[in-house]
Amino acid sequence: MIIIPAIDLKDGKCVRLLQGDYNAVTEYSSSPIHQAQEWQKQGAELIHIVDLDGAKDGISKNFEVIKEIIKNINVPIELGGGIRTLKTIEQLLNIGVKYIIIGTAAVKDKNFLTYCLKNYSDYITIGIDAKNDYIAIDGWQNITKLNFVEFSKLICDLGCRRIIYTDISRDGMLNSPNFDNTANLADAVLQFNTEIIASGGVGALDDIKKIKELNRPNITGIIIGKALYEKKIRLTDAISIFQNIR
Repeated sequence: MIIIPAIDLKDGKCVRLLQGDYNAVTEYSSSPIHQAQEWQKQGAELIHIVDLDGAKDGISKNFEVIKEIIKNINVPIELGGGIRTLKTIEQLLNIGVKYIIIGTAAVKDKNFLTYCLKNYSDYITIGIDAKNDYIAIDGWQNITKLNFVEFSKLICDLGCRRIIYTDISRDGMLNSPNFDNTANLADAVLQFNTEIIASGGVGALDDIKKIKELNRPNITGIIIGKALYEKKIRLTDAISIFQNIR
């Protein structure tokens, strides 16, 4: 398992939203490059980046910033937000993105999803963002009638082998992840050998321990965002405690 620090981009700056609300924005750094370098310095093995503008509008608006981040660090990144065309996937792979996170397009376009999983299987991660067990799309602005577990099984049947699961109601709240849903999802897709990355709500080191104590072999990582920026958790401590309980 690994700890994955997050960088959310809006208008080229490093921010966090509260429960995905674009009207509840807190800016933490005007230089995402420096922030990525800091996570690298503290021992990150992978950095999670979300293009919030892209997620909302369906068009990447932070491509140049992302490109510069990659140029200035040696740690691989995973990237989500507005990735809805094959051209965008190719562009991102060409600049060195390790994992392409598809969310809205996975829900809206089955043909696109199927093609991506068939032709880019080593690079594709599906972002499952849910509120009250139902998947949210379009930068979390719209809630579908798709149950997150049932949809996850469908995409795994198509070849998905890596999922990031976020409970939107926990995101940015620092009140612990949804442990039950994370465990249930891991159980539901275990037969497919699909990895689960837990996300949303991590607010203390105990949350990391509790995710580990779920004892699900396919939960392979935890994304931490606001808790790092608010100094509730130090990345070095989180990495250290994970290493000690492996």
